[in-house]
Amino acid sequence: MLRILATSDLGAATWPLRTSYGESGTIAGVVELLERSREKRPTVWLELGDLVVGHPSFPLLGERPWDDVADLPIAAATAGNHDFDDGLDALHAAAARLSFPLLAANVDAGLEPTTVLETEAGSLGVIGLTNPRVDALSGGAPAPVETDVGALARALRRDGARWVVALLHDGVEWWPQGRGIATRSTRLEGVVRQWALDVDLILGGHNFGAWSGTLAGTPFAEPNLWAASVVVVDLPDERDQPPLVQGIRRVAPVRPERSSPAIEAVRACGERVVGELSEPWLTRTGAEHYLPDLLASAFRSATGAEAGFALPSYHGIQAPIDGAIAALGPGPVTELDLLRMVAALDYDPVVVELREGELEAAVEAHWVIADPQNAAGDELAWNWCRMPAGVSRGESAPASVACIPAVADHLAGWLDRELAPRPAGVSALDALTRAL
Repeated sequence: MLRILATSDLGAATWPLRTSYGESGTIAGVVELLERSREKRPTVWLELGDLVVGHPSFPLLGERPWDDVADLPIAAATAGNHDFDDGLDALHAAAARLSFPLLAANVDAGLEPTTVLETEAGSLGVIGLTNPRVDALSGGAPAPVETDVGALARALRRDGARWVVALLHDGVEWWPQGRGIATRSTRLEGVVRQWALDVDLILGGHNFGAWSGTLAGTPFAEPNLWAASVVVVDLPDERDQPPLVQGIRRVAPVRPERSSPAIEAVRACGERVVGELSEPWLTRTGAEHYLPDLLASAFRSATGAEAGFALPSYHGIQAPIDGAIAALGPGPVTELDLLRMVAALDYDPVVVELREGELEAAVEAHWVIADPQNAAGDELAWNWCRMPAGVSRGESAPASVACIPAVADHLAGWLDRELAPRPAGVSALDALTRAL
């Protein structure tokens, strides 16, 4: 028997970070699980992509923390959409530093499509598939190409692979429900239907929610992102037995034994207290204190606009184990807590002039798409977060709204006219800090 531990969107999760349910899992926590499993049976660690993007050290140091993941005991990984964010040259340079193969069969990116891992239990064939909408999710990614996954699987078996696993950087749709999440796998099943029976197991990722089940007749599982959880799967010795998904297990917030510039930058940022909140603010539909509303209020106040508008999908910082993707408070709030929500370099607010009724029209247009009951919205790559927009407004119809630049692009589409966003002259981090 061969055991697989799978992670997704590792995001260089080296240091425990605050979440609504405690502290986040870490890479060291995954390594600890791997070592314990290897004491009992052959075990490999597979990663579903987005190895470093999302880590808060990037805006602090101006570079991706590739050194923090380069020598991890990962057996193989597929490229995630954010691995392409800095362009192909940067990706090739990063891939050359890794101690494990980075795969991508469905884009022409100069990466190997497959690999064979030799283990004590037998040969494992691995096919890497980046997100099928990768070019819509990353400006540095090439367009996907038609790929015969079945032919790749058959070639791996001819080369002696005892099992074949597909690593797919894509996952099920999810949304908050009660104290957890609800899921829908219809779109994802369509993605894999043509080739699912050619592989023994499909492992997914990318989306924030965890899920396991069967897709088009083949076992499938995806963990939470950022080392919050791992998928545990056993591949049996008997050829007529399917893989057994043992479950999705939380990862402990184990601190690293060694430091690095990225770890030190994050640790120091987490020690700088910038404010305090008496209540927990959560990005979870129905939360008593809805965090996107606080973001919208901060943008409005700091820029002098008459309204603020925030889409929760741009400010997610944690796995939705309790249905929330971000949290602040209660108690002290650090610079790190705020930075994580605005860690991209293009998040400084802009102000957009509005006509009468346009803010309400935009809020309604967004919710029509984001509403979980709208299954057609699953086809939109950006629409992974099925939660309401955060809004801050006065009593009168606003003539201007503050938002981040990417949201201004959505506003132009919903309002069906060209907009002229102007820089607000304040950073997103400063806006949030002032709000506290």
